[in-house]
Amino acid sequence: MIRILISVFLFSLLFTKSLFSNNIAVVDIEEIINLNEYYIKINKQIDEDQKKNSDFLLNNEKKLDYLRKEIEDSKIILDENEINKMIIHYNTELDTLSNQIDTFNAHYQVQIIEIRKIILKEIIVLAEKYAKNNDIDLILDSTSYLIASNAINITNILKKELEKINLNLEFEKFEND
Repeated sequence: MIRILISVFLFSLLFTKSLFSNNIAVVDIEEIINLNEYYIKINKQIDEDQKKNSDFLLNNEKKLDYLRKEIEDSKIILDENEINKMIIHYNTELDTLSNQIDTFNAHYQVQIIEIRKIILKEIIVLAEKYAKNNDIDLILDSTSYLIASNAINITNILKKELEKINLNLEFEKFEND
């Protein structure tokens, strides 16, 4: 009986240490991406391109406004059939503009997602390297936990490592038809 107790005690002593010796780190991926100088720079370029390319949308919106006013002004003069034709034309133009706006917004949204993916891949490589070099068993994103000590937060370390990498971020400009 004593032998069994000693064996259980030694077994639990040897394996308990390895069960509870996991090293954990925490990283705020959103902060790293959003504060990255290359990401900020490419976002500014995207904003400038959006402003430049939104002129055609504004012109189309002004045309629609003109058509709407024309319909309002023509209600007294034209018969119902002619007014309905104008309304159908207006609705067609409105649908076209809505589609252009949706395409415009989706284009830039896809571009930003792709850029964030590129940066995320680099962060993962850096996190894997850090984990290997520092015997870290688990790295959690800041959105995956409730409370953690700042001592296990490696956000600033990864941010500094990412700054050393020359990220060549590009985006496709919007081509309006």
